[in-house]
This record gives sequence, structure tokens and C-alpha cells, in this order.
Amino acid sequence: MNSNNLEKEKILTSFKEKKFQEVIVEGEKLFKQRQNDAQLIYLLGLSSIKLKNFDDAENYFNKLILFNKSAENFYVLGNIQKKLKKFDNAIISFEKAVKINPNFTEAYNNLGSTQKSLNKYQEAITNYKKAISLKKNNLEAHYNLASLYFLLENYVEAIDHYKNIINSEARHEEICEKYTICLFKTGKTIEIKDFVSTIISKYSKNRTLN
Repeated sequence: MNSNNLEKEKILTSFKEKKFQEVIVEGEKLFKQRQNDAQLIYLLGLSSIKLKNFDDAENYFNKLILFNKSAENFYVLGNIQKKLKKFDNAIISFEKAVKINPNFTEAYNNLGSTQKSLNKYQEAITNYKKAISLKKNNLEAHYNLASLYFLLENYVEAIDHYKNIINSEARHEEICEKYTICLFKTGKTIEIKDFVSTIISKYSKNRTLN
């Protein structure tokens, strides 16, 4: 095994041991000699994400995509760009991800949330619904869609999607509160009493529920 390959093995070991700063330090040295090594670029990119160095991570994944235009790589790049608030770039990356893999439910969901950040609400709704159509129990997409409908004061539609979360482990106080508000806004008083009676002991200090 030559010295470069030995260094690569050390970097892989450091990554598996979650020594991400070591991956960056040693990986950048090796990268000067192996700039076409897609796996090395991938490790550098993921380690940068773990260290929350998102500018570096974006740079590495842009390089990686030159070698491997996979849906997953575009998805990760989109998430990085979303963190950097480069929403227009993130939308392009997520759109490329779903073009390559039309069944990529997480990419549709994150595309929707990015569009929401730009107040492109109808586009966001379309992509949240696409994510749900591909995976009925995509609770994150249900939550995002319910939250957007709540924002738009479309309480009837919001109820339908909050219902998918209410009986799951993903349920928390904010969801219970907003679900109750939706029931109130749509005049479902019996449903409010039935629902609140089952959860009030857990959230006894919540003024809205009380």
C-alpha cells in the first residue's frame, strides 16, 4: 500500500471514529495530491457539515457533483445551501435531486420548505403534497403542510394534516395547541373537548388548551 492510500485509510478511520477535525486537517493535505478522489471529497464535505462549516461543505459538494451527479449529492448540497440561506440555489439543487430521482420524498419536502422561506406558498404546498403522496407517513411533510395551511388560515386543511401527527410520537405541545386552535376556528367544539380532555394533564400550564 503506497503512502497516499495509507493516508486515505487513516482518514477513513478518523471519520468512522467521528474525529471530523482530523479528517479535515489530513484530508486537505491529501486532497492537494488527489483532487479527483470523489470519496475523499465526500468525506471532507460530510466532516465540514458535522463541524457546521457550511461554506466549506458547499464548496466540497460542488466539487463532488462534478464527478458524481447523484440525487443524494444534490439533496445534501441543497440542505447546505438552505443552511446558508441561499434559498434560490437550494431550490435548484433540490429540483435536480427530484429530476434524477422522482421518488425522493425528502427532497420534495425540503424543496417545499425552501420555497416557503421565499413566500412561494403554492409551490411549497404542491411539493409537500408530492412528498406525502410518495410516503403517506412522512410526518415532517404533514407537519410542514399543516403549519403552512395554519399560516394561511386554511384551518380545515390544516386539521387533516395535524391529525396525521396527533397520535404519533412526533406530537408535541405546539402541535396540540395549533390543532386545538384549528378545531376552534372551524367550530368543532365537541372535538375540542374530547381532544383536550385526553392531553390537558400533560400540558396543564398551557393557556390555550385550558
